[in-house]
Amino acid sequence: MTEPWPVRRPSGEPEGWEQLSRTTVYEAHGRSVVEARYRLPSGEQATFSLREDRPSVAVLALTTTDEVLVTRQFRPGPGRFLFELPGGYVDAGETPLDAAERELLEETGYGGDLEVVGHCFADSYSSAMKFCAIGRACAPRSRPDPEGTEFIEVLSVRPQQLRELLRAGDVTDVDLAYLGLDALGLL
Repeated sequence: MTEPWPVRRPSGEPEGWEQLSRTTVYEAHGRSVVEARYRLPSGEQATFSLREDRPSVAVLALTTTDEVLVTRQFRPGPGRFLFELPGGYVDAGETPLDAAERELLEETGYGGDLEVVGHCFADSYSSAMKFCAIGRACAPRSRPDPEGTEFIEVLSVRPQQLRELLRAGDVTDVDLAYLGLDALGLL
């Protein structure tokens, strides 16, 4: 049977796609925009604008009372306050689990029993890998110590309230939140 989509070669390169050039257009704060020119399977050429970000992690952290920790902060992209799972970039030399523990403590002051349960790409025009960690029995360990550009309000909500926030659309990392809820058996 012939598959209707390009087949990946063992090298990882998609059949019929040839990258002709790659130019970094913008780079700052661990993010870059790249223009990549490809020869398509049809023989035509096309240029794609792609995001290249460092890997990131978000934590669906359950407290000792089975509430989920969320943060609320202003985000310049949409220009408004959003709810988020605690998280951020995975630093060089750091594992996603190390980053999850560090980000949870920095942003909320909480720590607990954490594990990485999944990952996904940010979107189809990005090379960024997003990791999902879950935390169990999370409790206060220290005062939050966010970065200088972060002004974070820490909240705890019941899992049902988190699902309502996810459906309302004012939450980032919806994909990771659902991965975490599924891993915890809370869907």
